[in-house]
Amino acid sequence: MDPVSTERTDRDEQVSVLTFALEEKLYCVTATSITSVLGVTEDDSLVDADDPWNAGTVHVAGERIRVVDLPRVFGSSFETAARVDHPKLLVFSATDGDDRNYGWLVDGVDVTTDIHTASLEPPRIETRHVRGRLEIDEREVIWLDEQAIHG
Repeated sequence: MDPVSTERTDRDEQVSVLTFALEEKLYCVTATSITSVLGVTEDDSLVDADDPWNAGTVHVAGERIRVVDLPRVFGSSFETAARVDHPKLLVFSATDGDDRNYGWLVDGVDVTTDIHTASLEPPRIETRHVRGRLEIDEREVIWLDEQAIHG
């Protein structure tokens, strides 16, 4: 079970999060939900997919990974020309009904950081994909709810 629920509590817990970039914004997810971070050299088939929530499947080391194209979901990178040259793929331990791991295509990956859940503020708009927002190293970070994104 994920160490932080989607509801705020009065209990302050310390949790490690992995921060990553989409365009100029920083996002994070619970670090324990990530199994690996991969470099992506050929992303044309993914970024040209009709549905960014299910942009296709890649095979890595015998594993199938269902890709969510986060720059197209949360950013304004609808055009391939506006994309970063070397995106990263966050691979989650969670799998879908076809036993494919989930992977998120992102612009860049930063570091893991320990945060206190008491510092989590509610999202500015009502959405089920965002747990909240917090400040890390004086920068606003949006904490995404990977379980909600994976459906």
